[in-house]
Amino acid sequence: MATYKNQSLERGFQILEYLGDSTKGRAVSDVARATGLHRATAHRLLEVLCGMGYAYKGEDRRYWIGYNSHLFGNRSNMVARITHHAHPYLVTLAHEVDETIALGFLEGIQVFIADRVSTERAHRSDVQIGTYFDAHATSLGKALLSVRPVNEVRASYKNTRLSAYTGKTITDVESLLRDLTNIKKRGYSINDEEGSPGIRSVSAPVLNPLGRAACALAVSGPRARLDDSKIERVGVLLQNVANEIVAQVAKQGADT
Repeated sequence: MATYKNQSLERGFQILEYLGDSTKGRAVSDVARATGLHRATAHRLLEVLCGMGYAYKGEDRRYWIGYNSHLFGNRSNMVARITHHAHPYLVTLAHEVDETIALGFLEGIQVFIADRVSTERAHRSDVQIGTYFDAHATSLGKALLSVRPVNEVRASYKNTRLSAYTGKTITDVESLLRDLTNIKKRGYSINDEEGSPGIRSVSAPVLNPLGRAACALAVSGPRARLDDSKIERVGVLLQNVANEIVAQVAKQGADT
């Protein structure tokens, strides 16, 4: 059997292993010395890993193992488990607000739709199970990004163009970061016709015990039905449901 080698890939995994052994983060010089790489090469590879979510750089310019690295080995199992436990809550929520409910997970700078429940009067939507959407143009994506470190978000969008889907879509990273700051303070995100004309949505993250977003819940509907007062009520409701899902997943995990 042929043996294939890719030097950049090998170096990337060496760096991840080194970052994973630290509880205080690593400086570029530390990474370069431990891996035998030139400082410039180590810095370049670290920035690539940050952009993919497998590492992130703190305010002190030290690098840490990223969220995606923790999920890499058991991502599919985690998504399936959370989706299974969350589904009954989505059904209840859909009937309570009489709109479309979606459950999404962050994949890089896109959102993966893992589950969706709608009622008879719910609007026709492109949000289907298994589809992907740009995170910056969705309430799900913005809710998930809002609890990530600013430097990690900025690195993820480095050299990336934010596509415009409507005249209201956020198309520059600094504006996105300002919106994410407000979302984090408020506890839920709002998408005001940023992905589709006439459609609004509100979303809240489902946080794990470490304060990281495991997934997010969203309610979407026509602007005429999701006015500002209803969005505020739904935002609070989503936060409560998110907490219930966390408790349920934790309980089931303890029972197994």
